[in-house]
Amino acid sequence: MIKHLNNFFKRIFNNEETVIFSLIILFSLIIFSFFIEVLTPFIISIIVAYLLVGLQKKIESYNISESLAMILSFSIFIIIGAAMFTWLIPLIYVQLQSFVLDIPRLFNDFLNFVSTMPAAFPDLVDSDQISVFFQAVSSELTSITQNLVNSSIAGIQSTITVLLYIMLFPILVYFFLFDRKNIIEGCLKIIPGDRAMLTQVWSEMDVQLSNYVRGKVFEIVIVGIAAALLFASFGLNYGALLAVLVGLSVLIPFVGAFSVTIPIVIIGLLQFGLGTQFYLLIGLYLLLQFIDGNLLVPLIFSEAVKLHPIVIILAVFIFGSMFGFWGVFFSIPLATFIKAVWNSWPGMSSSSVSNDQ
Repeated sequence: MIKHLNNFFKRIFNNEETVIFSLIILFSLIIFSFFIEVLTPFIISIIVAYLLVGLQKKIESYNISESLAMILSFSIFIIIGAAMFTWLIPLIYVQLQSFVLDIPRLFNDFLNFVSTMPAAFPDLVDSDQISVFFQAVSSELTSITQNLVNSSIAGIQSTITVLLYIMLFPILVYFFLFDRKNIIEGCLKIIPGDRAMLTQVWSEMDVQLSNYVRGKVFEIVIVGIAAALLFASFGLNYGALLAVLVGLSVLIPFVGAFSVTIPIVIIGLLQFGLGTQFYLLIGLYLLLQFIDGNLLVPLIFSEAVKLHPIVIILAVFIFGSMFGFWGVFFSIPLATFIKAVWNSWPGMSSSSVSNDQ
């Protein structure tokens, strides 16, 4: 038994690079587990800088110098960011504030609608079930109210942190974009030797990760704009807020689309009732989700992410439980990274080939 374990570890850690690479992964997991909140602005800045690198290369393809393309990319980022902070974010904030103030009225409207269900659907719901539902809701109402008060107090404290992040964000993006070569060279000095495995992992990751990140941005914009136009055409309350949620829901594979559908159905039901407008709204919204999943995603991503849906769902739950929101956000890139490491690890590909033979 000990001999088999010894052979296994020798096959896994068969050179200095694999040992150091494993230690780096372990150290990174520990850092992210304990300091994920502190590292949030750095993570977002790295993502944006990574997107701007792709934009920079696209600009360079028009025979523009690297330095000028970098300046143009950063300028576009500043313009888009300024537009969001002067128009989109205030609009979302106003609708979010209106929604919070309307929660008591929406809650009463929802209870009134539920109370009419036994008369409207006597075969499906009876009065005893409604009574049990009301008791469960009333028991949870006190805890929900208390959580809202606590969240409001915490929100005042977190506002200062958010403002600090907003001021640091463009500065961090600037350094990650303009000094990325020096940063990458400094990180590569940690790993000694020829770094063959790291080069192979990065070559596989760079193509899939860049396509995934940039594709997700396009998907968020397209789905969000389409949802905003749909909700505006029906005059749905909190349309901009819901459209942003629909756009961001594509970040969480499979689960996000289902989760964001619930508030849309509830708000549409309370606003329009069980009428033609409600059914038409939900039908067109489901059509949008169908087009996104069956036409837009294959068109944007093509062969960028070669992972089975079961693997993607499993990655969402595993990394979500480990790192929270960022674990869900990076579930597919992390799964792709594990796949790339497995394919590039010395001894793994040869052993898999021999097993197949």
